[in-house]
Amino acid sequence: MKIFFITIIAFALYCWGTLEPSFAYDAYDDNNQSPEEIAKLLAQAQKGDAEAQFNLAEAYLRGEGVVQNEKEAARWYYKAAVQGYVDAQIAMGFVYRGGGGLPMDKVLSYMWLDLAAKSGDDRAVWLRNELAWSMTNYEIEEAREKSLLWKPETRQKHYGSLE
Repeated sequence: MKIFFITIIAFALYCWGTLEPSFAYDAYDDNNQSPEEIAKLLAQAQKGDAEAQFNLAEAYLRGEGVVQNEKEAARWYYKAAVQGYVDAQIAMGFVYRGGGGLPMDKVLSYMWLDLAAKSGDDRAVWLRNELAWSMTNYEIEEAREKSLLWKPETRQKHYGSLE
């Protein structure tokens, strides 16, 4: 019986020693942004700064410093993507692929990934080609046409209102 209790105590001490030192601070997320940082980011994003718009979208997607909201994340990704911000274009590819915030649309997903790929981004090329495996030839042609004809001023025609 002594050996049983000693084993239990040793196991408990072992488990206690392997816990991360930060376990007491679980309520605080190091990646979480302060309200001041979010306010600054929002101000820059509203002025049209594509990088700030992308970073704000990331914050909304993860719920870092703001209430998590995939639709709001998609809106800010879109604003950066139409300015040619490649990471936001890739993010829009994910959003339309079923990554949250908007209904799944393989054609628009491919289109955004194709726009990013045309900028020379290897990740976008790979992701676009992977997506193509699940699409019909008609869908791929439609997506390529949208990509070819896409200009920021024609965006309402293709996407509805994400503004």
